Amino acid sequence: MSRLFLTGRTVIRKEPLGPDAERRLRHERAMLERLRDVAGVAQLEAPRYPGSIVLADVGGTSLAELATPLAVDALIGLAVGLAQAVAGMHRRGVMHRDITPANIVISGDGIPFLVDFAVATSFAEIRPVFTHHTQIVGTMAYLAPEQTGRTGRSVDQRADLYALGATLYELATGEPPFGTGDPLRLAHDHLARVPAPPAKVNPVVPGPLSEIILHLLEKEPDHRYQTADGVVHDLERMREAQVRPAAASVRVGERDVPLRLLPPRLVSRDDEVATLQAAFEDAQAGRCRAVLVGGTPGVGKTALVDELRPLVAGRGGWFVAGKFDQYRRDLEFNGVHQALRALGRLLLAEPDAS
Repeated sequence: MSRLFLTGRTVIRKEPLGPDAERRLRHERAMLERLRDVAGVAQLEAPRYPGSIVLADVGGTSLAELATPLAVDALIGLAVGLAQAVAGMHRRGVMHRDITPANIVISGDGIPFLVDFAVATSFAEIRPVFTHHTQIVGTMAYLAPEQTGRTGRSVDQRADLYALGATLYELATGEPPFGTGDPLRLAHDHLARVPAPPAKVNPVVPGPLSEIILHLLEKEPDHRYQTADGVVHDLERMREAQVRPAAASVRVGERDVPLRLLPPRLVSRDDEVATLQAAFEDAQAGRCRAVLVGGTPGVGKTALVDELRPLVAGRGGWFVAGKFDQYRRDLEFNGVHQALRALGRLLLAEPDAS
């Protein structure tokens, strides 16, 4: 990238290089066109130059260059600004897919801006497919578990919220949730390890902010924040409570309304979940196990079995499923066929050396 000096202003000129540069240029420009006038997001500028993108120059510094951990007031202000930018981006139907300190610029007056939309995508382009290891998009230290391709879940805009949580974790503690380094270790940590609470790593971090960050870092997409607007609400309530101790306490996820209807969560099924986990652990130890889950339609059988998904993924296993259609009894092996197809896709997504 280079800075150009025009009459009365400066702009940033970005020139993609390498194979497929023209396609990547068109793609990023299309994403930025959708995000015109969204606060906290890089903005296209005139004039156009062939083979490049021209962006407004906010005169800022990369967040990755700032010394961390940040002071509490600066941390809270940046957290609110980033969450608002992500919320505005998502309202326009765009998913960034690589939110990291390196892709955030802080303007001269302290406002954060999301930059680099080269791997961004629109909600309409999101497909429920398995991720091949060669197609992982994002930076490993900030990657949501479902982006690793190991959970069998498709990736949607909630992966941005996990990356936002990983970024805020670094700003609060000085390091990403699981550090940096070996990609395989980081992938395992995102799947299986629970990060230490930021307030425990850095005691000056307010407890409510620590809870918000950990909620962003939930392994299961259905269990973390569902919308950036919900994050903004909680952060603003927390900031108000910091200024006015008499203000109401923060209840994490209080105004977090899912963008889509989610399946109901399990209630009072601890014994059944423990039975399934014990069966899985027996199978891991080399003992053959099969479990039959019975019940009337709608009682929650699928939701119960789905509780095994994070446990299986976190221990390096594959979770696959298939469903028999009670109204298509002519397809007697369809459930098994679905499960085997899912297993085949997971196997194809593994590195060749595995």
